Amino acid sequence: MRHLDFGRSPVVRALFALRTVPDRLHDRQVVDSSWGIDDITANKSGFQILDELTETSITVGAIGKVWKPEIEFAPIPTDRFAAFDQPGWIKVAWELRCEPRGEAVTRVSVDLRVTATDPDSWRRFRKYFLLVGPFSHFIRRHLLALLVRELGGPSEAEQKQRLPGDELLPDASDQVTYGVTIAARPESIWPWLVQMGCGRAGWYSWDILDNAGVPSAREIIPELQSLQVGDVVPWAPKSSDGFEVLQLNPPTSIVLGAFVDVETGHQVRFGAQRPAHYFQDTWAFVLEPINGATRLHVRNRTASSREGFSSRALMRAMPLIHHFMETAQLRHLRDRVEAAEARAAKTAHP
Repeated sequence: MRHLDFGRSPVVRALFALRTVPDRLHDRQVVDSSWGIDDITANKSGFQILDELTETSITVGAIGKVWKPEIEFAPIPTDRFAAFDQPGWIKVAWELRCEPRGEAVTRVSVDLRVTATDPDSWRRFRKYFLLVGPFSHFIRRHLLALLVRELGGPSEAEQKQRLPGDELLPDASDQVTYGVTIAARPESIWPWLVQMGCGRAGWYSWDILDNAGVPSAREIIPELQSLQVGDVVPWAPKSSDGFEVLQLNPPTSIVLGAFVDVETGHQVRFGAQRPAHYFQDTWAFVLEPINGATRLHVRNRTASSREGFSSRALMRAMPLIHHFMETAQLRHLRDRVEAAEARAAKTAHP
């Protein structure tokens, strides 16, 4: 972010060219340089670095008469920027800030602040900003989107992040990771995960498909809060087979697993020797606190003999089916937890 050249964006360059039309009409030299922070704050540009915290934030500011076709800047040292109050000027400062969100994700934010040194300058600026404001807003959003394209977004980082349970299936041939941010602490989400299961609290997904049409619970059920490694959580109605609890680390992670002998159709224990034709997977639910909220990562890893499956069409359709069910599960779980948190807050502060 500190050294990215935003001038590579044709949109930014086009808007800059529009802003410099008066200079071009008067044959004043306009240098189409790169648009890194060091370029923006180069000598005589009018902008300067006001503050910088390594790997955390950088603040750039300027004092100018921005409503003029050729902006007039006040060359004020950085240590006098905040106190400057000479009438007739606009003061602007913007900060780019990096905030860690868990292990592998960073939130980048832009904070733009503007003030005037007298009421008349503020009136002039408001008229000016009616014209340039929409473009200013668009550029800020566009630059953040450019950062995502250059560096990757949270979902890409989530796919690469190591999670509990990965080591249980080292030869997995397929992996898919989903996530949702929930406005609650891990301790508040954990009971909802512990009680999952068909014939228990449900899976919070499409109940007509995976819970025999029985609505998934909308409350925490105390009698379903006891879960141990080795327990089997039913995956279908009236079935003794299900997901085996492989790891349990309250209140941060639950790892479930399934191991099926494809020829017999029966479940075997996860650590058993693999039969000739098998299907084996892990299903990890990991809670990661992020600044007062929680990111719930859900990862499914799969290994199989593949040739033992009679329906190739079903195998090709599995990723789409899993996406359909998993995204619904995360969405419904988030809504349930946040609704419960809101009810609790209302009860505590009526």
